[in-house]
Amino acid sequence: MDQSKLDVAQLQKRDPVAWTALLRNQSEAADVIVTAVSAEPLRKPAGNGCHQHVNRYLVALARHSDPITFIGKRTGPIETCFYQYIAPLIPELAPRCWFTHLAADEGWVILDDVPNHRPPERWAPEDIEAVVDDMTSLHATFWGQQKQLQTSGLPHFTDDKRYSWRQLRREQAVYFEEGPAAAISEHAINSAGRLAPLLLQAANGLVVMRGLGGWPGILGESHLAAAADLLDDPVPLLEPLRNLPVTLIHGNPHTYHWHLTLFGERRLLDWQKVMIGPGIYDLIYFLEQFELLYKSGATWHVDVRQERPATEETIIDSYMLAMSKKLGSQFNARAARQAIPAARCLYVLTNWFPYFAGWFSEMPNKYTWQKVNRMNDEQLAGTSFQSIVHFRPYLASVFRRFLHAYRTL
Repeated sequence: MDQSKLDVAQLQKRDPVAWTALLRNQSEAADVIVTAVSAEPLRKPAGNGCHQHVNRYLVALARHSDPITFIGKRTGPIETCFYQYIAPLIPELAPRCWFTHLAADEGWVILDDVPNHRPPERWAPEDIEAVVDDMTSLHATFWGQQKQLQTSGLPHFTDDKRYSWRQLRREQAVYFEEGPAAAISEHAINSAGRLAPLLLQAANGLVVMRGLGGWPGILGESHLAAAADLLDDPVPLLEPLRNLPVTLIHGNPHTYHWHLTLFGERRLLDWQKVMIGPGIYDLIYFLEQFELLYKSGATWHVDVRQERPATEETIIDSYMLAMSKKLGSQFNARAARQAIPAARCLYVLTNWFPYFAGWFSEMPNKYTWQKVNRMNDEQLAGTSFQSIVHFRPYLASVFRRFLHAYRTL
């Protein structure tokens, strides 16, 4: 992608000359002329950890009545490198990238605008089957190619970085000095690699939940004891995943990131967490977040799916069968299935427990929290705790699966 004559600042300032050069450089339309460029900000769902600036650019062309649209996204170096080196290898899955710019730790990309004509709440069983098949195609394409993927600057899900106790205490001082003073073993820090900061945050969440006396009906002492055990010694959790062949994994293949178009195409967006790791990691993240629906309105909010178009067992079986078909003897379905409990425990530890560290930090005391949990849905309506009403059944199932997975490690 020859971009030597393109000025990123002029593109960001919506200069028609720069956009004309971009379109001429990246398409066969040598006579294209951009007459005007406007931009509108796109909102992201709250609480997804994304603080990047994302705009939709509306590009008006001479002799065309309707503008064409692109997405401009300010992002990190990992996603920028993905679009520069990896995305061209999977054009059926990743949106086309027209421009990349990387300076220090900040990147900027221009992507195809991919409409979503069938949002997740309208998915039928055949849509899920197609999405899972696309996921297996991604994993099969890069199966066992760790060295090639590392040359593109992608991190390994655990092993690229090792933390010492002193280094982690220095880099994550807020969790030692201003947080709830979570205790985490030096063995855990040394064993977890790149996951050490997340496990430290999870330990803080564990301390907070224990201080609140758990979450009645959702998170009891058995769940908390299981989490404490894994945070003390994460090796039984990590080894089954480290022993699997690695591939390219999206890292957060939530249904919100899949766009199903009117023409039967499917694109997977938001590659901020792309990395090298076991494919089963993606499968479990997809399953565990499947019931959550991001919806837009005056503001973004998260709802819970009332019913699944396909069961978890069906989705897992579809993944295993498709991987076996694509890879043959290279894919060990037995080992992949045996690693599912480890992937599930890792998901809960690195997603929900760190969330609790911040979510409940403003709680007055455990007695107020216990009183809240004795209130029914009608009593909670109109209070500051109303938002948890729809999430209680969902979270109860999350931690029920977590405990079962822990007991089968």
